[in-house]
Amino acid sequence: MAETDYVLELKNIRKTFGALVANDDINLRVRRGSVHAIIGENGAGKSTLMNMITDIYEPDGGEILLNGEKVRFKDPMDATRHGIGMVYQEFMVFGDLPVLDNIMMGFEEKRWGIFLNRKKARMRIEEICRDYHFQLPLDARADTLPVAVLQQVEIVKVLYRGADILILDEPTSVLTPQGIQGLFEAIRFLKAIGKTILIITHKLREVFEVADEITVLKNGKVTGHVLPDEVTEEQLANLMVGREVILQAHKIKSEIKSPVLELQDLSVKENGVQRLKNLNLKVRSGEIVGIAGIAGSGQQQLAGAVVGLTRVEKESRIRIGEIEVQDKSVRERKKMGVGYIPQDRMGEGVNKAGSVWESAVMGYQTVHGYRRKYLLDRKQAEDFTNRIIREYSVKTKGIHEKVINLSGGNIQKLVVGREISLCDKLLVIEDPTRGIDVGAIEFIWEKILRIAAAGTAILLISHELNEVMQLSDRIFVMYNGTLEYAGTHGELKEEEIGLLMTRGGDADEKKA
Repeated sequence: MAETDYVLELKNIRKTFGALVANDDINLRVRRGSVHAIIGENGAGKSTLMNMITDIYEPDGGEILLNGEKVRFKDPMDATRHGIGMVYQEFMVFGDLPVLDNIMMGFEEKRWGIFLNRKKARMRIEEICRDYHFQLPLDARADTLPVAVLQQVEIVKVLYRGADILILDEPTSVLTPQGIQGLFEAIRFLKAIGKTILIITHKLREVFEVADEITVLKNGKVTGHVLPDEVTEEQLANLMVGREVILQAHKIKSEIKSPVLELQDLSVKENGVQRLKNLNLKVRSGEIVGIAGIAGSGQQQLAGAVVGLTRVEKESRIRIGEIEVQDKSVRERKKMGVGYIPQDRMGEGVNKAGSVWESAVMGYQTVHGYRRKYLLDRKQAEDFTNRIIREYSVKTKGIHEKVINLSGGNIQKLVVGREISLCDKLLVIEDPTRGIDVGAIEFIWEKILRIAAAGTAILLISHELNEVMQLSDRIFVMYNGTLEYAGTHGELKEEEIGLLMTRGGDADEKKA
């Protein structure tokens, strides 16, 4: 094979952050017009490697070749102009701007070379959305949209900029089964017209479905380069984590008792739009109730209403045990034993500017004993943080490291560890395993099942339909602000629930 058949080559790439070696002498060659998957545990160096391709980071050693020629970009925008586009796991959007402006940014259509041609840009973007089955509210502000929709915005942005090499960081983490298949259709179409796609993912089934080649990273090194027909899913997982991994939840029999959470006529209106419509639902002690649904159907508002982040309409009633809490603050609900794992881990789950230990006790410093009369008990807080790091295998240089330096998956493990460790009555969870590797998924599923078996009531909201089906005792589908009953554990197949997610229906009040 000629050298020019490789559109992208990395030779002896090395990157360190202080004493941490993120990438250690990595060699990678990507064939033109192929789909190349990069897999590995959280902290294996996947995102760091991709960030060097797009010039977010500069390598400490080695070289990058594009179309056979050594390249050195001036900045990330220069990489984009050379045809490299990346969809990041943590999205790069301007919250106060409309979706249309976010997609156009830096690549504006102009009339006579001077004036913005928004009409032409809109037509191009709408055409991309039609071709690849995305439905985007182009005039909505980005900060009003759920994470799953923002991910679609980022993918459309890269397509709009005409990238020849697309790098997708965990692209299916918050998509429905139908949305995943739509994305795969888009990837296959892009491949057919000569585009090259690199996918960073932890979902091994999807790797086998769409990838032509697979590179495995572990501890910053390449530990395997294989073709999909050369390995099984189990062998690939073993290459990633060094042991056998079976992504099958082992449901623990628990005694489901009295209701811990009760929603009655729950309604939410935001900016004149009815987001939730008279929801009625009970979650009992020891029970996991799963909520599936297409992004933007009201899941975010449901979680926010339960934990106190979203204002509800006056007829709404939310009870924790026997106490009505619809008018109580987030802090008051935390004191009652309500925990929350948010979908937006960077925006709501941690303090990006703070240290690991500060985020480990964030929100609980005044309600769980980390405070003396006037001052924070630092030793107790630091001991707790070290326990989370140890028990949840959070890869970090130490408790004083800045959170923003951690990989997305390790930040997720920090947040999940904090909430599971400190919540004892009701836990509201959104996408608990987003961007987490297979070994960590298995571990977190087990933790969730164990706290439910111990009596905690869990409201699980996830865009991973398999996750909802594996963990939940009862399943509901959210559609356009309403809930439809989708059976007990194992009652319906994935395809059946997927259809309910796309067509909606009337809630079955008897099952709520």
